[in-house]
Amino acid sequence: MARAAPHGPSRTLGAVGTAHEIGNAYTRLMDTASRIRSFRVRAGKSKLELSERLGLNAAWYDDLEHDDHALVSTLTLFQAIDLASVLGVGLHELVTDRPAPDERVPLAELPERIHDHIAREGISLENFEGQVGWTLGDFIESPLTVTAEHPVEFLQALSANLGIDWLALIPHEDPAA
Repeated sequence: MARAAPHGPSRTLGAVGTAHEIGNAYTRLMDTASRIRSFRVRAGKSKLELSERLGLNAAWYDDLEHDDHALVSTLTLFQAIDLASVLGVGLHELVTDRPAPDERVPLAELPERIHDHIAREGISLENFEGQVGWTLGDFIESPLTVTAEHPVEFLQALSANLGIDWLALIPHEDPAA
């Protein structure tokens, strides 16, 4: 299957850069699938090892390294954090080269933010669910349980409709820990 080259600005590195600096600069220019593959190779992990760790079959794991949308459509937030940790990076670094959001939003705060949004907009929960594209009743009752059961794209849709950067939902990470 032919793949397009990663999009983004090209960057010239000086001949003085270390292999680590060059590798880090290259990683910043890659798409998500390429980042996962690059970090896996750098960490010395096999595809099989990671697929077993994440509880995915080999084909699903392979999608993570070839389809930029696969991480958010396949993994839960907790699986994505686990993948990043095994690869020796934070989830934020794994999925983007954008600066991390200043604000962190605990998942447990989201039900209150949903209620505040609904009240402020004067809409019903059902109308808001239609905007988000997901049912939210169970999430309001148990945000951590639902987050553990739904793919990252659920949180992306919810946070976008609440005016929150989904990356703000990632708990503080220390990949070196």
